[in-house]
Amino acid sequence: MRKTTAIVFAGGRVKELSVLTFFRPKAAVVYGGGYRVIDFTLTNLASTPSIENVGILTKYRPSSLIDHVGIGLAWDFVGAKRGVRILAPYVGPDHEEWQHGTTDALYQNIDFLHMHRADDVLVVGADHAYFMDFEPMLRFHMERAADVTVAFTPVNENASRFGIAELNSQGRIVSYMEKPEHPRTNLASMTVYVFRSEALIEELTSLMERSAKPTSFQIYDDILPRMIERRAAYGWVHDGDWDYTRTLDAYYRVHQDMLGDSPRIDFSKRVVRTNPLGRRVAPPGPTRFGPHAEVIDSLICAGCRIDGRVERSVLSPNVEVGKGAVVKNSILWNDTVVEPGAKVDMVISDKRCVIGKEARVGIGDETLPNRELPTSLSCGATVLGMEVVVPNGARIGRNCIIYPRAGSDEIGRTITSGTTLRMP
Repeated sequence: MRKTTAIVFAGGRVKELSVLTFFRPKAAVVYGGGYRVIDFTLTNLASTPSIENVGILTKYRPSSLIDHVGIGLAWDFVGAKRGVRILAPYVGPDHEEWQHGTTDALYQNIDFLHMHRADDVLVVGADHAYFMDFEPMLRFHMERAADVTVAFTPVNENASRFGIAELNSQGRIVSYMEKPEHPRTNLASMTVYVFRSEALIEELTSLMERSAKPTSFQIYDDILPRMIERRAAYGWVHDGDWDYTRTLDAYYRVHQDMLGDSPRIDFSKRVVRTNPLGRRVAPPGPTRFGPHAEVIDSLICAGCRIDGRVERSVLSPNVEVGKGAVVKNSILWNDTVVEPGAKVDMVISDKRCVIGKEARVGIGDETLPNRELPTSLSCGATVLGMEVVVPNGARIGRNCIIYPRAGSDEIGRTITSGTTLRMP
């Protein structure tokens, strides 16, 4: 049986997600109320028998991710020959600078590849949500004696945002272009690669030896084009949902897709492994619905206390909705409190936010996009960073972004639609 080692890229912030990635990489962003984006990648890896060891590359504010992944127990990556390791960036005798892109990150961790002596290396990004059995792709890679196999998936719109490939009838990559203005196909790269270990190490070593000083090396710019031209490069087509969520609008929409009579993303039909503890010593308790609670078409995680009305919303653990409060079309992360009489509509709140009594968040003109990030936030949602405190009776418009830890003095009584409130 061939042996495969996995490398997970989990280090990027993604500026389009604004305050949601202020304290964490995108891989650690809350998804579906009780999960993180990286949970999908780790779940997929855990269900692939030939993968025993996983290295996670991260460098941007990794604390949240490290707490969540732990020793890999939630994904059964524990044992004498099985494990998950955080491969933090470092400066040492042979590496005098920090990582410069994905290719350089792989090169700086080449000893991890040597140590596990795998036949193949599966390289995956942790910033996408999807369900995929890697085993058929690994068999396809082996049967074709490929040096690299890339996973692609058909996209229905905005194909120019992705790396796009053309494949021949045998699945060989005929051409590949990163974010072409006029895509010739709709096969988008999922940033999932299987490399023959020896070929990958040769390419990494060759690239770094002929480069005087790294600037920013990426797999799709430096490694993949050379291997398509000089080696056996194939494409594997994945047929299934694949969620990219690179903008705030996309993040909001995908959570609305989790609701309704026939949700596109139905967690009751899919098993996603996660770590429910993190820094906790025990999981949250049961959710409590008070005598005046109303909940309509929503996902409610454990530990919540609902005394008001919740409609078409996703609530993470330990959210509180006070008496007479109304939460509509919103995504509220862990420990958010909506005090009595407050009303929120189309709000995305980071952890530990407080929305004061009788406050109104998500009102006014939804046609005005956020002035700072108009291409990321124009759907009408308002985004609160971690530990924002909205004062009692405040009025906050739509498509607003409020940076973490803003309080009563900074927010004041009114924030108009499209505004971004930054902290000093």
